[in-house]
Amino acid sequence: MPGPRPNKAQGAGASAIGSVLVALAAGALAAVVGTILHASLGYIGDVPVPWGAALALLLTGTLTYWVGMVRGKLWVSALTGLATYVFVALISTDQHNQMIVSTQFFKMLPGPALAGGIWVYGIIVPVIVAILLVSQQLRLLARSGR
Repeated sequence: MPGPRPNKAQGAGASAIGSVLVALAAGALAAVVGTILHASLGYIGDVPVPWGAALALLLTGTLTYWVGMVRGKLWVSALTGLATYVFVALISTDQHNQMIVSTQFFKMLPGPALAGGIWVYGIIVPVIVAILLVSQQLRLLARSGR
């Protein structure tokens, strides 16, 4: 009966699959909750304040950071951010989509279109910040021997 490979820890494959599943689940959660949340608007006079989009981006960054730190792998954070973006893209390209107002409707619906644009195009910012923070934290943990 062959023993385990010396260069590969037992359970590493299962751990990688678990990390992928966690990243995809977190990305789906951020996409769905963020899409629902981004439409929350306030107004100061006639000026729309898309506070829901800002909160949705904060949620995305937080989940991306959290998943990377819990799994202890930088690529898991990157996959979470990518999954979030792909799920939001799928939601926004649906022809029957009534959740994300395209920026092409800015003249008719300035508040919802602004919120939609911030949400769809802004996802990259908190994802990159989260990835950089996870990278920094994992390096610090590796140096301290944890």
